[in-house]
Amino acid sequence: MTEENTKGKQERIFELLAAAGLSKDMSRDELTALVRLAEEKRFSKGAAIIRENSKTRDLYIIQEGKVSIQLKIPVELGKDEVIYTMRDGQIFGELALVDGSPRSASVKAEGEVVVFCFDYGRLSALLDERPRIGYILMRNMATIIANRVRNTNLMWRNLMIW
Repeated sequence: MTEENTKGKQERIFELLAAAGLSKDMSRDELTALVRLAEEKRFSKGAAIIRENSKTRDLYIIQEGKVSIQLKIPVELGKDEVIYTMRDGQIFGELALVDGSPRSASVKAEGEVVVFCFDYGRLSALLDERPRIGYILMRNMATIIANRVRNTNLMWRNLMIW
């Protein structure tokens, strides 16, 4: 990859991190350290990016495309139910990253999808080495998770009213 392509990729990741809300209050130097970890991955339509109950802990941000978040309902019958759709600039995989639990849902590509993946091992090493980045990243992820829980609560409230 040429230096120009590398800089373009880095700028795109900076933009995606900002769009997702992950870069709030990080310095350019801190962001650069984080961006260096991002690995571009491509998935074709129908590909499983994350499988429910798997033990992976990587974090993803969608560069391009659309993914569906799916649950097996009921688990023993194995029927997949789409509960949410995500697009460019959104993150997924944050719950397992934070608490280490098995994946709570599957994530599948709804078409051609390009993501940036932050490998858990490499990310964890960076956060140990640079605790301020870890603090800011976790605080920003907590805000994202809180917003998602709040939106889910509102959705449930609206379903109960009708």
